Amino acid sequence: MEIVKEKAGGVVLLRLSGRLDNHWSVPLDEALHEVEREGARHVRLDFSGVTYLSSAGASILMKHHRDAAALQGSLQIADASERVRGTLRQMGFLELLLSGSSGAAMQRRTLSIPLPLESERATYESRMLDGKASICSVAGRPEMDGPSTPISVYRDVVALGVGALGASEEECRSLGGEFVAAAGGAAFMPTDGTATPDYMLSTVGLVPKVQALYAITIKGMPSHQLRFEATAPDAGVPLTDIVRACASLAGTPSVGIVMAAEIAGLICARRRRPPAAQSFDFPAVREWLSFVPEREYARFSSIVAGVASSSPNQTLQPFLRPIGDGYQGHFHAVVTAFRSLPRGKLPLADIVSASLQPRSVLSVVHLLRDDRPIEGAGESEFQRGACWVYPIAEGGAA
Repeated sequence: MEIVKEKAGGVVLLRLSGRLDNHWSVPLDEALHEVEREGARHVRLDFSGVTYLSSAGASILMKHHRDAAALQGSLQIADASERVRGTLRQMGFLELLLSGSSGAAMQRRTLSIPLPLESERATYESRMLDGKASICSVAGRPEMDGPSTPISVYRDVVALGVGALGASEEECRSLGGEFVAAAGGAAFMPTDGTATPDYMLSTVGLVPKVQALYAITIKGMPSHQLRFEATAPDAGVPLTDIVRACASLAGTPSVGIVMAAEIAGLICARRRRPPAAQSFDFPAVREWLSFVPEREYARFSSIVAGVASSSPNQTLQPFLRPIGDGYQGHFHAVVTAFRSLPRGKLPLADIVSASLQPRSVLSVVHLLRDDRPIEGAGESEFQRGACWVYPIAEGGAA
């Protein structure tokens, strides 16, 4: 069996020749997974050179056909030998898998997204949502230890900071690490030495509650959804580019952003101890802060939440740091197992719920910009993803 890959525009063509039996179904499965990781949503298979198709091979085809449809993409057989056609006909899969008009119609629907934006590093497509200006508020101070603030993570709440999931300050004070909360879901990195993130999703009668030692909170609904993808398959889109694109849609000096994206590399740090134990003196800082001066987590996925501002007021200013292009910001990321995003309009709550699953949540980190001369690693970059944009009402933060 031989598998040859070609790419034309947004469609990937795999040419197969030989016997597609149980043994060769594994390389085909791996090849299709790799195509998915590369971001292709439309796959065509040339089976004109395939001399035999077993049930194992057909099962792989049907699995990826269903996966592609769930992502609003398509997987179809463009051409097939008579032997393959006969086998698929007997299995009842011929009409479903052989190319027809449905694939083209699906691709047209996928690409019909208004409001394109231009960039050298990425392609952008956006659509308007129903949200208006959101309210931003802060609690505590990043550099100080103080009482915690409870934050209930409703569907219209986005928050990030340092804290822990729990009902009371007493049970959470020794656990407080980086957290991200959005659309009814929350995840945090405990600082009790376990190094295993915890998370909670809202259900009927249950709303996750974070005891925050400090936090930025946004209340409202997004006004836009922005899709982006790096212009080169081996490149990433810098966080500052994404912030600039989101800010242009928001039309306000301060903007809240939630992003679900495939990671090209994160420049990040996380706490090992809660704020009460911190000291910024060297080398004591190493005892409570973990930082690797190079990009991490390439080819994983993420849920990122943060706030950026070109002119923060006195309330918001202490929570922000320069991130480039005239913006200051504060961003945290939940690192998860790789997961492709469906095309089209995406409900944020559904994406958060699908991302926060058992054995999927790997870490929660604070995103940094490393501007050190020579050895500085720069900033975090992402391959492709979707952003939910929250214009922040005049005043920046309350």
